[in-house]
Amino acid sequence: MNAVKRILNVLLILLGVMLIAVCADLMSNKLGNTDFESLNEIDRGAIEEICRMTALFDDKYGNEEIWTEDYNLKKEACVITRKYGLLKGYTYAVNMSAPKCLYAQRITMPEDYSDIPVYRFSYFMPFTFSLANSEEGGYTRVRGRQVYASPFDAQTVKYNGTGSLEEDYVRETFAHSVESADVPEIDESKHFKLEEENVALTGLQYRILDDMMGASSKEQLNELIAEYVLVREYQSEKYPEFAVRREQTELEYGTERYVFYNISDLIDHNITYFNKEAADSITFYSAYYYLCTGRYNSDISEFLDQTGDEYMGAALCSILNDNELSANWQTKLSGKPGSGFTSQYTLLKNYCGGTCSEYSDKTIDDIKKTYNYDEITSMAKTLIEGVS
Repeated sequence: MNAVKRILNVLLILLGVMLIAVCADLMSNKLGNTDFESLNEIDRGAIEEICRMTALFDDKYGNEEIWTEDYNLKKEACVITRKYGLLKGYTYAVNMSAPKCLYAQRITMPEDYSDIPVYRFSYFMPFTFSLANSEEGGYTRVRGRQVYASPFDAQTVKYNGTGSLEEDYVRETFAHSVESADVPEIDESKHFKLEEENVALTGLQYRILDDMMGASSKEQLNELIAEYVLVREYQSEKYPEFAVRREQTELEYGTERYVFYNISDLIDHNITYFNKEAADSITFYSAYYYLCTGRYNSDISEFLDQTGDEYMGAALCSILNDNELSANWQTKLSGKPGSGFTSQYTLLKNYCGGTCSEYSDKTIDDIKKTYNYDEITSMAKTLIEGVS
Protein backbone atom coordinates (compact mmCIF):
# COMPACT_ATOMS: atom_id res chain seq x y z
CA MET A 1 0.00 0.00 0.00
CA ASN A 2 2.83 2.42 0.86
CA ALA A 3 4.42 1.69 -2.50
CA VAL A 4 1.16 2.50 -4.28
CA LYS A 5 0.88 5.78 -2.36
CA ARG A 6 4.45 6.70 -3.26
CA ILE A 7 3.74 6.04 -6.94
CA LEU A 8 0.55 8.11 -6.77
CA ASN A 9 2.40 10.93 -5.04
CA VAL A 10 5.11 10.89 -7.72
CA LEU A 11 2.47 10.94 -10.45
CA LEU A 12 0.67 13.82 -8.77
CA ILE A 13 3.92 15.75 -8.46
CA LEU A 14 4.72 15.13 -12.13
CA LEU A 15 1.22 16.17 -13.12
CA GLY A 16 1.57 19.31 -11.03
CA VAL A 17 4.92 20.15 -12.62
CA MET A 18 3.44 19.63 -16.09
CA LEU A 19 0.47 21.87 -15.31
CA ILE A 20 2.76 24.57 -13.98
CA ALA A 21 4.96 24.31 -17.08
CA VAL A 22 1.96 24.52 -19.41
CA CYS A 23 0.51 27.51 -17.52
CA ALA A 24 3.88 29.23 -17.52
CA ASP A 25 4.20 28.61 -21.26
CA LEU A 26 0.72 29.98 -21.93
CA MET A 27 1.47 33.11 -19.91
CA SER A 28 4.88 33.56 -21.51
CA ASN A 29 3.40 33.21 -25.00
CA LYS A 30 0.69 35.77 -24.22
CA LEU A 31 2.82 38.34 -22.44
CA GLY A 32 6.40 37.96 -23.63
CA ASN A 33 7.98 39.25 -26.86
CA THR A 34 4.76 39.89 -28.76
CA ASP A 35 6.38 42.48 -31.04
CA PHE A 36 8.17 41.26 -34.19
CA GLU A 37 11.40 43.10 -33.36
CA SER A 38 11.63 41.35 -29.99
CA LEU A 39 11.59 37.84 -31.49
CA ASN A 40 14.63 35.63 -31.92
CA GLU A 41 16.67 36.63 -35.00
CA ILE A 42 16.20 33.28 -36.75
CA ASP A 43 12.45 33.30 -36.03
CA ARG A 44 12.23 36.83 -37.45
CA GLY A 45 14.08 35.74 -40.56
CA ALA A 46 11.75 32.81 -41.21
CA ILE A 47 8.60 34.87 -40.71
CA GLU A 48 9.92 37.67 -42.91
CA GLU A 49 10.78 35.23 -45.72
CA ILE A 50 7.13 34.15 -45.90
CA CYS A 51 5.77 37.68 -45.47
CA ARG A 52 7.98 39.15 -48.21
CA MET A 53 6.67 36.62 -50.71
CA THR A 54 3.05 36.99 -49.61
CA ALA A 55 3.28 40.78 -49.89
CA LEU A 56 3.96 40.49 -53.63
CA PHE A 57 0.34 39.55 -54.26
CA ASP A 58 -2.92 41.45 -54.21
CA ASP A 59 -5.83 40.15 -52.14
CA LYS A 60 -7.94 39.30 -55.19
CA TYR A 61 -5.51 38.89 -58.07
CA GLY A 62 -2.24 37.16 -58.70
CA ASN A 63 0.95 38.78 -59.88
CA GLU A 64 1.41 38.36 -63.64
CA GLU A 65 5.15 38.89 -63.29
CA ILE A 66 5.17 35.61 -61.38
CA TRP A 67 2.41 33.50 -62.95
CA THR A 68 -1.34 34.19 -63.27
CA GLU A 69 -4.14 35.02 -60.86
CA ASP A 70 -4.57 31.27 -60.29
CA TYR A 71 -1.50 31.47 -58.08
CA ASN A 72 -1.85 33.95 -55.23
CA LEU A 73 0.04 33.57 -51.98
CA LYS A 74 -2.45 35.90 -50.30
CA LYS A 75 -4.85 32.95 -50.42
CA GLU A 76 -2.33 30.60 -48.80
CA ALA A 77 -1.09 30.17 -45.24
CA CYS A 78 2.05 28.73 -43.75
CA VAL A 79 2.81 27.16 -40.37
CA ILE A 80 6.51 27.08 -39.49
CA THR A 81 8.24 25.48 -36.50
CA ARG A 82 11.78 26.17 -35.31
CA LYS A 83 13.96 23.08 -34.96
CA TYR A 84 16.76 22.59 -32.43
CA GLY A 85 17.94 19.13 -33.37
CA LEU A 86 15.44 16.79 -31.70
CA LEU A 87 13.86 19.68 -29.80
CA LYS A 88 11.62 22.43 -31.07
CA GLY A 89 11.08 26.11 -30.60
CA TYR A 90 7.99 28.20 -31.18
CA THR A 91 5.52 27.55 -33.98
CA TYR A 92 4.13 30.44 -36.03
CA ALA A 93 1.12 30.68 -38.33
CA VAL A 94 1.75 33.22 -41.13
CA ASN A 95 -1.14 34.68 -43.13
CA MET A 96 -3.67 32.67 -41.15
CA SER A 97 -6.01 34.21 -38.61
CA ALA A 98 -6.20 32.25 -35.39
CA PRO A 99 -9.13 32.35 -32.97
CA LYS A 100 -8.98 34.26 -29.71
CA CYS A 101 -7.75 31.58 -27.35
CA LEU A 102 -5.14 30.89 -24.72
CA TYR A 103 -2.64 29.10 -26.95
CA ALA A 104 -2.35 31.65 -29.81
CA GLN A 105 -0.89 35.14 -29.61
CA ARG A 106 -0.85 37.62 -32.49
CA ILE A 107 2.53 39.17 -33.21
CA THR A 108 2.67 42.90 -33.91
CA MET A 109 4.27 43.16 -37.34
CA PRO A 110 6.18 46.05 -38.99
CA GLU A 111 4.19 48.44 -41.17
CA ASP A 112 5.23 46.72 -44.41
CA TYR A 113 3.57 43.50 -43.26
CA SER A 114 0.89 44.85 -40.94
CA ASP A 115 -1.90 43.36 -43.08
CA ILE A 116 -0.44 39.84 -42.84
CA PRO A 117 -1.63 38.12 -39.65
CA VAL A 118 1.10 36.27 -37.76
CA TYR A 119 0.33 34.17 -34.68
CA ARG A 120 2.66 32.36 -32.30
CA PHE A 121 1.43 29.12 -30.75
CA SER A 122 2.30 28.01 -27.26
CA TYR A 123 5.26 25.68 -27.00
CA PHE A 124 3.25 22.76 -25.60
CA MET A 125 0.59 22.66 -28.30
CA PRO A 126 0.48 18.94 -29.21
CA PHE A 127 0.12 19.35 -33.00
CA THR A 128 3.32 21.39 -33.23
CA PHE A 129 5.54 18.51 -32.08
CA SER A 130 4.80 16.43 -35.18
CA LEU A 131 5.64 19.45 -37.36
CA ALA A 132 9.00 19.95 -35.68
CA ASN A 133 9.91 16.27 -35.93
CA SER A 134 9.14 16.15 -39.65
CA GLU A 135 12.19 16.38 -41.90
CA GLU A 136 10.21 17.85 -44.79
CA GLY A 137 7.34 20.26 -45.19
CA GLY A 138 3.87 19.23 -46.26
CA TYR A 139 0.21 20.02 -45.85
CA THR A 140 -1.48 19.60 -42.49
CA ARG A 141 -4.81 20.60 -40.97
CA VAL A 142 -4.93 23.36 -38.38
CA ARG A 143 -8.37 23.98 -36.87
CA GLY A 144 -10.06 22.50 -39.93
CA ARG A 145 -7.99 24.38 -42.53
CA GLN A 146 -5.44 22.70 -44.76
CA VAL A 147 -2.19 24.70 -44.65
CA TYR A 148 1.41 24.19 -45.61
CA ALA A 149 3.62 23.39 -42.63
CA SER A 150 7.39 23.22 -42.47
CA PRO A 151 10.21 23.02 -39.92
CA PHE A 152 13.00 25.59 -40.20
CA ASP A 153 16.40 26.24 -38.72
CA ALA A 154 19.31 28.62 -39.23
CA GLN A 155 20.30 26.87 -42.47
CA THR A 156 16.93 27.04 -44.20
CA VAL A 157 15.90 30.60 -43.34
CA LYS A 158 18.12 32.33 -45.89
CA TYR A 159 18.19 30.78 -49.35
CA ASN A 160 21.46 28.87 -49.69
CA GLY A 161 20.99 26.97 -52.93
CA THR A 162 19.08 23.96 -51.67
CA GLY A 163 16.36 23.04 -49.24
CA SER A 164 15.38 26.58 -48.34
CA LEU A 165 12.17 27.38 -46.50
CA GLU A 166 11.01 29.78 -49.20
CA GLU A 167 11.68 27.40 -52.10
CA ASP A 168 9.73 24.62 -50.39
CA TYR A 169 6.88 27.01 -49.63
CA VAL A 170 6.71 28.28 -53.22
CA ARG A 171 6.79 24.77 -54.67
CA GLU A 172 4.08 23.45 -52.38
CA THR A 173 1.74 26.41 -52.61
CA PHE A 174 2.14 26.67 -56.37
CA ALA A 175 1.25 23.02 -56.84
CA HIS A 176 -1.70 23.45 -54.48
CA SER A 177 -2.98 26.70 -56.01
CA VAL A 178 -2.90 25.75 -59.69
CA GLU A 179 -3.92 22.15 -59.11
CA SER A 180 -0.87 20.71 -60.78
CA ALA A 181 -1.93 17.33 -59.44
CA ASP A 182 -3.55 17.04 -62.89
CA VAL A 183 -0.07 16.63 -64.32
CA PRO A 184 0.35 13.02 -65.52
CA GLU A 185 2.07 10.88 -62.93
CA ILE A 186 5.74 10.60 -63.82
CA ASP A 187 6.75 7.04 -64.64
CA GLU A 188 9.64 6.44 -62.28
CA SER A 189 10.57 3.24 -64.14
CA LYS A 190 11.68 5.24 -67.18
CA HIS A 191 15.26 6.38 -66.68
CA PHE A 192 17.67 8.38 -68.80
CA LYS A 193 19.87 5.92 -70.68
CA LEU A 194 23.41 6.74 -69.70
CA GLU A 195 24.86 6.31 -73.17
CA GLU A 196 27.40 8.52 -74.87
CA GLU A 197 25.13 9.69 -77.69
CA ASN A 198 22.17 10.35 -75.38
CA VAL A 199 24.32 12.47 -73.06
CA ALA A 200 25.87 14.32 -76.02
CA LEU A 201 22.49 15.14 -77.56
CA THR A 202 21.41 16.59 -74.20
CA GLY A 203 24.58 18.67 -74.13
CA LEU A 204 23.86 19.89 -77.66
CA GLN A 205 20.42 21.06 -76.54
CA TYR A 206 22.06 22.90 -73.64
CA ARG A 207 24.31 24.76 -76.09
CA ILE A 208 21.32 25.82 -78.18
CA LEU A 209 19.26 26.69 -75.11
CA ASP A 210 21.95 29.09 -73.88
CA ASP A 211 21.83 30.88 -77.23
CA MET A 212 18.02 30.93 -77.17
CA MET A 213 18.05 32.67 -73.80
CA GLY A 214 20.49 35.28 -75.11
CA ALA A 215 19.06 35.76 -78.60
CA SER A 216 19.42 39.34 -79.84
CA SER A 217 16.51 39.30 -82.30
CA LYS A 218 13.27 37.48 -83.03
CA GLU A 219 14.74 36.14 -86.26
CA GLN A 220 17.74 34.67 -84.46
CA LEU A 221 15.48 33.20 -81.77
CA ASN A 222 13.24 31.60 -84.38
CA GLU A 223 16.15 29.81 -86.01
CA LEU A 224 17.47 28.67 -82.64
CA ILE A 225 14.05 27.33 -81.63
CA ALA A 226 13.94 25.36 -84.88
CA GLU A 227 17.39 23.91 -84.17
CA TYR A 228 16.42 23.03 -80.62
CA VAL A 229 13.24 21.25 -81.72
CA LEU A 230 15.04 19.33 -84.47
CA VAL A 231 17.69 18.05 -82.06
CA ARG A 232 15.17 17.19 -79.39
CA GLU A 233 12.93 15.31 -81.84
CA TYR A 234 15.97 13.47 -83.14
CA GLN A 235 16.89 12.43 -79.59
CA SER A 236 13.28 11.44 -78.83
CA GLU A 237 13.17 9.13 -81.83
CA LYS A 238 16.27 7.34 -80.58
CA TYR A 239 15.24 7.30 -76.92
CA PRO A 240 11.43 7.45 -76.99
CA GLU A 241 10.64 6.16 -73.50
CA PHE A 242 12.41 8.91 -71.60
CA ALA A 243 11.13 11.66 -73.93
CA VAL A 244 7.69 11.51 -72.30
CA ARG A 245 9.08 11.57 -68.78
CA ARG A 246 11.22 14.60 -69.67
CA GLU A 247 8.19 16.61 -70.76
CA GLN A 248 6.24 15.57 -67.66
CA THR A 249 9.12 16.68 -65.44
CA GLU A 250 9.41 20.00 -67.26
CA LEU A 251 5.67 20.54 -66.95
CA GLU A 252 5.33 19.74 -63.26
CA TYR A 253 8.64 20.74 -61.70
CA GLY A 254 9.90 23.19 -64.31
CA THR A 255 6.89 25.47 -63.85
CA GLU A 256 7.34 25.40 -60.07
CA ARG A 257 11.00 26.33 -60.41
CA TYR A 258 10.15 29.11 -62.88
CA VAL A 259 7.71 30.64 -60.38
CA PHE A 260 10.33 30.40 -57.63
CA TYR A 261 12.90 32.21 -59.80
CA ASN A 262 10.42 35.00 -60.53
CA ILE A 263 9.64 35.45 -56.84
CA SER A 264 13.34 35.39 -55.93
CA ASP A 265 13.97 38.21 -58.40
CA LEU A 266 11.17 40.34 -56.96
CA ILE A 267 12.54 40.00 -53.43
CA ASP A 268 16.11 40.67 -54.63
CA HIS A 269 17.50 37.17 -54.18
CA ASN A 270 18.18 36.85 -57.92
CA ILE A 271 18.41 33.07 -57.94
CA THR A 272 18.99 31.51 -61.36
CA TYR A 273 19.46 28.06 -62.80
CA PHE A 274 22.66 26.60 -61.39
CA ASN A 275 23.75 29.12 -58.80
CA LYS A 276 23.58 30.05 -55.16
CA GLU A 277 23.98 33.74 -55.84
CA ALA A 278 23.53 35.78 -59.00
CA ALA A 279 27.28 36.42 -59.26
CA ASP A 280 27.91 32.66 -59.43
CA SER A 281 25.48 32.03 -62.28
CA ILE A 282 26.68 29.63 -64.95
CA THR A 283 25.21 28.61 -68.29
CA PHE A 284 23.52 25.33 -69.17
CA TYR A 285 26.52 24.29 -71.19
CA SER A 286 28.88 25.16 -68.34
CA ALA A 287 26.77 22.94 -66.09
CA TYR A 288 27.10 20.18 -68.71
CA TYR A 289 30.88 20.62 -68.68
CA TYR A 290 31.01 20.51 -64.88
CA LEU A 291 28.76 17.44 -64.81
CA CYS A 292 30.84 15.55 -67.39
CA THR A 293 34.15 16.38 -65.71
CA GLY A 294 32.96 15.64 -62.18
CA ARG A 295 33.16 19.26 -61.02
CA TYR A 296 29.43 19.78 -60.59
CA ASN A 297 28.35 18.59 -57.16
CA SER A 298 25.36 16.53 -58.24
CA ASP A 299 24.33 12.91 -58.51
CA ILE A 300 24.62 12.17 -62.24
CA SER A 301 21.59 9.90 -62.48
CA GLU A 302 19.41 12.29 -60.46
CA PHE A 303 20.52 15.24 -62.57
CA LEU A 304 19.80 13.54 -65.90
CA ASP A 305 16.58 11.92 -64.66
CA GLN A 306 15.04 15.05 -63.15
CA THR A 307 17.10 18.03 -61.98
CA GLY A 308 18.37 19.08 -65.42
CA ASP A 309 14.85 18.80 -66.85
CA GLU A 310 13.48 21.00 -64.06
CA TYR A 311 15.98 23.69 -65.04
CA MET A 312 15.21 23.21 -68.73
CA GLY A 313 11.45 23.43 -68.07
CA ALA A 314 11.95 26.70 -66.19
CA ALA A 315 14.11 28.07 -69.01
CA LEU A 316 11.46 27.19 -71.60
CA CYS A 317 8.89 29.04 -69.48
CA SER A 318 11.12 32.12 -69.56
CA ILE A 319 11.58 31.90 -73.33
CA LEU A 320 7.84 31.53 -73.93
CA ASN A 321 7.03 34.43 -71.61
CA ASP A 322 9.79 36.92 -72.41
CA ASN A 323 9.38 36.62 -76.17
CA GLU A 324 5.58 36.41 -76.28
CA LEU A 325 5.67 33.22 -78.36
CA SER A 326 2.28 31.94 -77.24
CA ALA A 327 -0.45 34.18 -75.82
CA ASN A 328 -1.61 33.18 -72.34
CA TRP A 329 0.81 30.29 -72.50
CA GLN A 330 0.40 29.43 -68.80
CA THR A 331 -3.27 28.60 -69.25
CA LYS A 332 -2.48 26.31 -72.20
CA LEU A 333 -0.27 24.01 -70.16
CA SER A 334 -2.26 20.95 -69.29
CA GLY A 335 -1.77 17.52 -67.86
CA LYS A 336 -5.25 16.19 -67.34
CA PRO A 337 -5.34 12.39 -67.22
CA GLY A 338 -6.80 10.69 -70.28
CA SER A 339 -6.36 13.64 -72.62
CA GLY A 340 -2.62 13.71 -73.05
CA PHE A 341 -0.73 16.79 -71.91
CA THR A 342 0.59 20.08 -73.21
CA SER A 343 4.03 21.03 -71.97
CA GLN A 344 6.24 24.05 -72.51
CA TYR A 345 8.01 22.06 -75.20
CA THR A 346 4.67 21.29 -76.89
CA LEU A 347 3.99 25.02 -77.20
CA LEU A 348 7.49 25.67 -78.51
CA LYS A 349 7.15 22.91 -81.10
CA ASN A 350 3.74 24.21 -82.15
CA TYR A 351 5.21 27.71 -82.49
CA CYS A 352 7.63 26.59 -85.19
CA GLY A 353 5.11 24.35 -86.92
CA GLY A 354 6.63 21.07 -85.82
CA THR A 355 8.75 20.68 -88.98
CA CYS A 356 10.63 23.96 -88.36
CA SER A 357 11.13 24.42 -92.10
CA GLU A 358 9.80 27.97 -91.95
CA TYR A 359 12.61 29.05 -89.63
CA SER A 360 15.55 26.85 -90.58
CA ASP A 361 16.64 24.53 -93.38
CA LYS A 362 19.49 22.98 -91.38
CA THR A 363 19.86 19.25 -90.96
CA ILE A 364 20.98 17.51 -87.77
CA ASP A 365 24.48 17.20 -89.25
CA ASP A 366 24.51 20.95 -89.98
CA ILE A 367 23.52 21.73 -86.40
CA LYS A 368 26.19 19.40 -85.01
CA LYS A 369 28.86 21.20 -87.03
CA THR A 370 27.60 24.61 -85.89
CA TYR A 371 27.98 23.71 -82.21
CA ASN A 372 31.20 21.65 -82.32
CA TYR A 373 29.47 18.37 -81.56
CA ASP A 374 32.84 16.57 -81.42
CA GLU A 375 33.71 18.53 -78.27
CA ILE A 376 30.29 17.82 -76.77
CA THR A 377 30.65 14.11 -77.52
CA SER A 378 34.17 14.04 -76.05
CA MET A 379 32.80 15.35 -72.76
CA ALA A 380 29.99 12.79 -72.84
CA LYS A 381 32.61 10.08 -73.31
CA THR A 382 34.49 11.41 -70.27
CA LEU A 383 31.29 11.20 -68.22
CA ILE A 384 30.52 7.61 -69.31
CA GLU A 385 34.08 6.47 -68.63
CA GLY A 386 33.98 8.11 -65.21
CA VAL A 387 30.75 6.35 -64.29
CA SER A 388 32.10 3.02 -65.51
